[in-house]
Amino acid sequence: LIKFLISVQFADFCPQQAFAMWIWLPVVVAGAVSCSGNGYLYVEDEALGLEPACECLSCYTGANCSVLDDTCVVGVGVVELSALLPWFANREDVAVNIGPTYHMDYMHSNSLLSEEAASQRVMRTLNETIRGLHADVGNAETDGYQLVIGAGAMQLLSSVTHVLAKRKGMKLFSAVPYWDVFEQIGNSPDNLTFTTDATLDPSNIIEVVTSPNNPNGHTTSAQYPPSTVAGTVHDFVYNWPHMTAMTRKHAEDVMVFSLSKLTGYSASRVGWALIKDRDLAEDVSGHIFLNGQGAGVEAQYRAVEVLRSIRRSLKTDDDFFASANETFSKRWQQLKAALDPSRFTLQDTVEGPPFAWVRCHGTANCAKDFQAAKIGVGAGSDYGGSDAEHVRLTLYQDQSTFDLMVQRIRAMRSEALV
Repeated sequence: LIKFLISVQFADFCPQQAFAMWIWLPVVVAGAVSCSGNGYLYVEDEALGLEPACECLSCYTGANCSVLDDTCVVGVGVVELSALLPWFANREDVAVNIGPTYHMDYMHSNSLLSEEAASQRVMRTLNETIRGLHADVGNAETDGYQLVIGAGAMQLLSSVTHVLAKRKGMKLFSAVPYWDVFEQIGNSPDNLTFTTDATLDPSNIIEVVTSPNNPNGHTTSAQYPPSTVAGTVHDFVYNWPHMTAMTRKHAEDVMVFSLSKLTGYSASRVGWALIKDRDLAEDVSGHIFLNGQGAGVEAQYRAVEVLRSIRRSLKTDDDFFASANETFSKRWQQLKAALDPSRFTLQDTVEGPPFAWVRCHGTANCAKDFQAAKIGVGAGSDYGGSDAEHVRLTLYQDQSTFDLMVQRIRAMRSEALV
């Protein structure tokens, strides 16, 4: 059974302006391609004139993705939340139904969602939906904050740090271990370099605080007093109920969130920042405008549909966060059962976020050990740690990829007994 979109013309009912309405209908397609649970068939591609074909997951090949390449290194170094796909697959209210004349014009503002942009209702609706979800969950204050939209959290973090780096000699600081991309962000603007030194002149410091932290899942706080630094940016992309306990409503100066790390819709490229200072928000929005103009209207439309669907599910039998918690908990249990405790432990990681900061014992290079077992992980040094002591691996990818990772980790246990 495959569901796809059918365009129905209504010119007879509205002769002044024919328009198309897209509706979901269940249709049985003769000879439909099966991807064996190891790939995706995107029926939407047929509208582009493409023949139905599977896009196979890591290490699977063949027309139906049924052939496992035993020599392939399964990649588990990138954070994805494809484990949430089964929940969204059953939510028809997430379908994006956009007609041919929808917003051909420029938007009032592609990034700063304010009351002035109310004439573009999709932006106003996204603004209200994001603020409403934060109120439902209780993880961030929104009253008195400007909401800036970007093409993912990375664009927002880059723009905020660029705007705050107003003079030469400034440093972007993050405590170890840190998300590996912060080093790239910190070394990009002319006025800024990356550091992990917590003893520098705070007036030259822009600190980024990730909580829960990537890669170890710990709840973190600023190392430099926020009142003494040039700026403190809180990366809260994992601060949601399916990944950590909701202990308080945060009200930091700058708080960054991401659609991909909340829902798994990574390719849509939508993130948002809650910024207390209006001037800073306008400057960040201006920087985003000059660097790609943020999230397009189609991405904003999808974000509205996805976030609304989550809100509708709350406190029902199909609660999004409860369902995700159940899925994620099972993944952690499977990982713990697979790891050889004489070689790998989880003592330095907190369960919940989509990665494990695995401590390694008795090795000079843990990432190479995993690579030899055909598992591609993140090396400890990428996150400011030690290659001998840590690797980061992810848990919330597609089921086939996760199962293959667990299978090969179990094989590492067997090899140690030989």
